[in-house]
Amino acid sequence: MKAPAVSPSPGLFSPPTFLSLRAARRAALIWAGLLFTLTSWPRPPEVPILSGIPSFDKGVHLGLYGVEGFLLYASIRWPGRARFSLLRVLAVVGAMAVWGTADEVHQHWIPGRSMEAGDAGADTLGALIGSLAASARSSMRRG
Repeated sequence: MKAPAVSPSPGLFSPPTFLSLRAARRAALIWAGLLFTLTSWPRPPEVPILSGIPSFDKGVHLGLYGVEGFLLYASIRWPGRARFSLLRVLAVVGAMAVWGTADEVHQHWIPGRSMEAGDAGADTLGALIGSLAASARSSMRRG
């Protein structure tokens, strides 16, 4: 009788496992819902310490959309594109640029909110950074 095959356990320096396709898609949808909810919130409270930092809100946009860019990249699988895919990065960034711009237009009608081109730019830059990070992580795992 043969002994059952034992798969090697990942070592201390092994790259972490990447999100499964289903988990990434679920997380991307949940995060998108969170983004929409946050930007639909009329007159959000200000944090006095943080509100005094110039352009702090741009950093918040960059971070929030960076997470979405990461999750969207992880939720897209294209045959033959296991490693870095510039086309996939561009697709994610393009989609997030449209989403960010539409979101800024949407905020025009929300009391206490304003429409700012700089926010849409920060959204797009965040998506670029997030999708590049996801691509790098994906390449590490498969490389």
